[in-house]
Amino acid sequence: MTESEFIESLKDRDLQGIDSEYTFSTRALVRAFEADGAHLNRWWVMTPVTWQCPCCKRTKEQIVRLNKNNYLTCQLHEHHDHMKDVVKELFECFSIKQNIIVADELSEKFAIKTAFSLSAYDNTVVCFDCNKADADAKKIVQAHVYFSFSPKQISEFLIVTSNEEHKIDPNQAQRVWEEARPIFEVRIQMAESFARIAAEKKDWYQPSDNTARNIERRARRQFEINKVTEINKYEPERVLYTPEPFKGKNSSWREKNNTKSQTEPSRKQLEHLASTRGKYWNRYDENWHCPCCNRDKLSCVRPSKKNPWILEIKSGPMFEISAFEVNHEAEPVCADCLDTALNWGREIIKETGAEISFPSSVVCLEELKDIIIISPHSKHNHINDKINSMMPVRRQLACPIRVN
Repeated sequence: MTESEFIESLKDRDLQGIDSEYTFSTRALVRAFEADGAHLNRWWVMTPVTWQCPCCKRTKEQIVRLNKNNYLTCQLHEHHDHMKDVVKELFECFSIKQNIIVADELSEKFAIKTAFSLSAYDNTVVCFDCNKADADAKKIVQAHVYFSFSPKQISEFLIVTSNEEHKIDPNQAQRVWEEARPIFEVRIQMAESFARIAAEKKDWYQPSDNTARNIERRARRQFEINKVTEINKYEPERVLYTPEPFKGKNSSWREKNNTKSQTEPSRKQLEHLASTRGKYWNRYDENWHCPCCNRDKLSCVRPSKKNPWILEIKSGPMFEISAFEVNHEAEPVCADCLDTALNWGREIIKETGAEISFPSSVVCLEELKDIIIISPHSKHNHINDKINSMMPVRRQLACPIRVN
């Protein structure tokens, strides 16, 4: 199919996940506004027909409007923090003030890398009216030349009308700027410190000749060339080696002794957990108890390899003795109980050779209660003799494998 044939094929349809001036929806908008055509840019093309601006919440059909050439303006922009520009300018300023210029290419790379840590938000695609509103609001409140409002902050001072340029609430814009100013000034101070370090060649950045990312990128191309991606698109490397060549016993998960925690989290540590990793802590109230091990919410909080304290409360399909079937909406339990169910289920499946998608579905709650050894703020240990006596036999039940 030629390019012209492809474009012609779009007149009666839309593209999935992207947009075009030649599609049915765009042509319909041009007709509705009696425009002579549509003026798109690349970000408009790279977003779906159903895209919504994260600031003003308008859809594409609410964003478009006629320009002076009677074309429909269909423009989105990449809104970004200016901290990179700040650091680069300060770096050059400090560098040229040195009696002898010692900064080099690596110094500049260091300065640019630090700028990303000082950015207040990620680069975000917004509509052209919201991008302009940022600049207009900065003038109204006389903000620092290098300051820019985040998408969330922009949304707080907009007065939005479909297919019209935004108006700005000056009082709200002033409030947002006053709230943001103290942190922005701290960021500027940090930018000056990093830029001075780089200019004086006191940075600590040491580049690698061949980074891990470069190796991965090259390997990805070779996986495609060697057609390995046709077998496994997402993890092609796993086709070419055995990820677990030295598999232990199926029962090894329950034979190790998990250390009992000798401490419990302080009030401040719990507050920190709730603020930073509080998905489950905040979801469940103080009266919650794990329906399996009966620990309360606080007792289920324990250390992990990555964090001093965590709390996870999850659910997985489990067998119900009373109904004699798998319950795919089983009541949530603590992560330690679910891990036991999953590990035991995997052991059962490996021992029997059964093909079951959800390992926890071959175990029931009553059986879990019988085989766990419970300690507060700790992973469960397990009663191995009891598990050995309860290992599975085949039965003609709703679940093809059950435990005695």
